[in-house]
Amino acid sequence: WRRDEFCLRCVLCLHREGWPTTSGFEIDHLIPLSEREDLKCHYPNLLYVCRRCNSLKSDLRIPDPCLVAYGDCLRVNRDGSVEALNADGRVLVGVLRLDRPERVRQRRMILDILAQAEETGNTRQLRDWLGYPPDLDDLRRFKPPTNRRLEGIEESYFASRERGELPEIY
Repeated sequence: WRRDEFCLRCVLCLHREGWPTTSGFEIDHLIPLSEREDLKCHYPNLLYVCRRCNSLKSDLRIPDPCLVAYGDCLRVNRDGSVEALNADGRVLVGVLRLDRPERVRQRRMILDILAQAEETGNTRQLRDWLGYPPDLDDLRRFKPPTNRRLEGIEESYFASRERGELPEIY
């Protein structure tokens, strides 16, 4: 469910599934288990993150991405650098090490590839980089005992694709 709700990308660094610089995704805990073991399976405490961000965040605290719009906290510049726009942004840059040279270089490469694909009209390459992964989960298969978001099934990306409403890229 979190995979779908966080748009098939790491909620912390926004890397998309399928990008070559990402080595898998995991579920992390917003409030670390070292602080609150009782929140281990508490849905609002779960985040969909890439393995790198999960490792970097570790047991550190970050702003809740469901309450704080990270887009208001950070700006990604065309050169791949990240600029903190406020105190929450400074926490994110520090904890996730968003300003490390290898991360800036990777962002710049991705931005360059996308800009070149757009300039040349290479829609296949844009779809490959910005399209939905082929293995979208059919959330109807999952029947948690206390599902309080039954409407989420019909709002899922799988259901949207099935109805022909899913755009090619996101």
